Amino acid sequence: MSPRSLMIELVTMGTILKEIIKFPEKTIGPVLGSPAAYSSVAAARLGVKTGIITKIGTDMPQELLQPFLEAGVDLRGLHVENVTTTNLLVYHEDGSKEIIYLKQASPIFPSDIPEEYMKADIVHICPMNYEVPISTVKFLKEQGLTLSTDVAGYGGAASIEHPANNPERATLFEELIGLFDIVKASLEDCVHIFGARSDLKDYAMRRIIELGARIAIITLGKDGAVGMDETGAVYEIPPYPVKVVDPTGAGDVFCAGFLAEFIRSGDWRKSMISGSVTASFVIEKSGGVLPSRMPTIEDVRERIKHYMKYIR
Repeated sequence: MSPRSLMIELVTMGTILKEIIKFPEKTIGPVLGSPAAYSSVAAARLGVKTGIITKIGTDMPQELLQPFLEAGVDLRGLHVENVTTTNLLVYHEDGSKEIIYLKQASPIFPSDIPEEYMKADIVHICPMNYEVPISTVKFLKEQGLTLSTDVAGYGGAASIEHPANNPERATLFEELIGLFDIVKASLEDCVHIFGARSDLKDYAMRRIIELGARIAIITLGKDGAVGMDETGAVYEIPPYPVKVVDPTGAGDVFCAGFLAEFIRSGDWRKSMISGSVTASFVIEKSGGVLPSRMPTIEDVRERIKHYMKYIR
């Protein structure tokens, strides 16, 4: 086996959760959750050599770590310290959701990054609530790594404080975004970051590119996703039609599908299609981060064949 075949291709960075999910009709959990958990397990299932950098406490049930082992995620970046981030995710009758943090793990610093991860193709930084400081992002940028982020935890829907009504957070957001090559946000994140406006998705994409990102992706839920690259080219795709059982983790699995294809081809349009199709599998089931909810690359490629008839 060649040295290259042993290298980590994708690193996800952010806290993992012991999560209880409350729907109007039922409650499940505790389950394994968080963007870092969903995206790492999904990417590994897609055949990408994936590692995770995260922190937990001794209060993390060992069975909740089993999905990483089953999917083949490298755990050299998992650190056991004080407490595990624990939250309550509430879906309300009107379709809105609320995240209540009960406990939070320590921030992630450059000293927490295994040396073996420093040659990854992409580092995907996806915090829940600012737990990856800007100093850590700057360190990785200085190493010449390609960086991706999901802004839910940098002022978006998962964060406690939002740039739209907090000037200090708005300044931090603008500085952060300039450090990333690929930026993904949901439309809900964009409301918290840029405020409600009639041209929100177009404004958000343009602003993210203006701040220095090469690619900006906005996921639109039942309306699909839209992206823009640094040339100003725009690409919009519909969702793959499936019955939605549980939307939790859909955006994170979209990121996994996008990054898996981007590592392979470098084509951001093909990567959006891969992201959308990959996410379509996870929303068909429930139960937190489980390998059984995540497709293999063969599953995705087969579904893409059917999906292409919906693409203009």
